[in-house]
Amino acid sequence: MPAPLVGRKFGVNVIPPPDSEKRKGIRVLGLSGSSRQQPEMSKSERLLLRALETYQEYGCSTKFLRLKDLIIHDCEGNYSENPAYCTYPCQSSIKYEDDQMQIVYDAVLACDILILATPIRWNNHSAIVQRFVERMNAIENQYSWFGNRMINDKVAAMIIVGHVDGVQHVAGNLMNFFSWLGFHIPEVAIASWVGENDEDTTKDWKQIEGNRYTQEDLSNLITSALRLAYALKHHTAEETGGNG
Repeated sequence: MPAPLVGRKFGVNVIPPPDSEKRKGIRVLGLSGSSRQQPEMSKSERLLLRALETYQEYGCSTKFLRLKDLIIHDCEGNYSENPAYCTYPCQSSIKYEDDQMQIVYDAVLACDILILATPIRWNNHSAIVQRFVERMNAIENQYSWFGNRMINDKVAAMIIVGHVDGVQHVAGNLMNFFSWLGFHIPEVAIASWVGENDEDTTKDWKQIEGNRYTQEDLSNLITSALRLAYALKHHTAEETGGNG
C-alpha cells in the first residue's frame, strides 16, 4: 500500500545559491507594502528584511523602500482617456510637486531582483501595493503603446503574509502584474504564511519563525531569484537547481 499523504514534504526541494562569483553585481530591491504604523510590527516586512540581509551576505547590493513612507498620489486614469496620455514620467509625478513615485521608478529600473512584501487585506494585497501597481502602468504602457520596453531581464518575487487564506489569489494578481511589466518569475517566487482563524496576531511572529515551510520557501525564493537573475544578466541558460 502507498504511504498515506500527510502533507507537504519538508526539505525535498532545496535550491542552492550560485557560486560567489555569480552573485557579484546583482542588485536587489525590497519593497514593503505594509501599512503598519510601526515598521517592526509588520511580519511581511520583517521577512523581507531577512531576505535582504541574506542577499547582503551573498555579496549582492540591496535597497529597501517602505511604500508607506513615500508620498505617492493615486493614478488618475489618464490611460482611460487616451493611452497616449499615460506617459513616463507619470503625469501625476509632473502634476504634483510632492509626489515621490519617481523614487520608486528609479529603484525598480535599477534593480535586477525585486522582492515585494504585502499583507493580505480582504483576500487581496494592501491598498498601498495597489497604488504602486496602478502607478506602474506608466512603465508598462511605454512598451504596449510606445514600443519602449523599460523592464528587461529583471526578476520579481513576493512575500505574502496574512490571516485569511488568500495567498494564491494575491500571488496570482501580482504575478500577472509583474508579467505584464516584463519581469521574469523564478522557480520559487512566493514565500508565505497564513495564520489561524483566531486571528491572534500577537503570536504570529513566533509561529512564522517556527514554520519550517515558510523558512524553506523564503530561502528557495532568495536563491532561485538569484540564479535566474544571474542567468538573465549574462544571457545564459536559466539556472534554478543543481550545483554551480
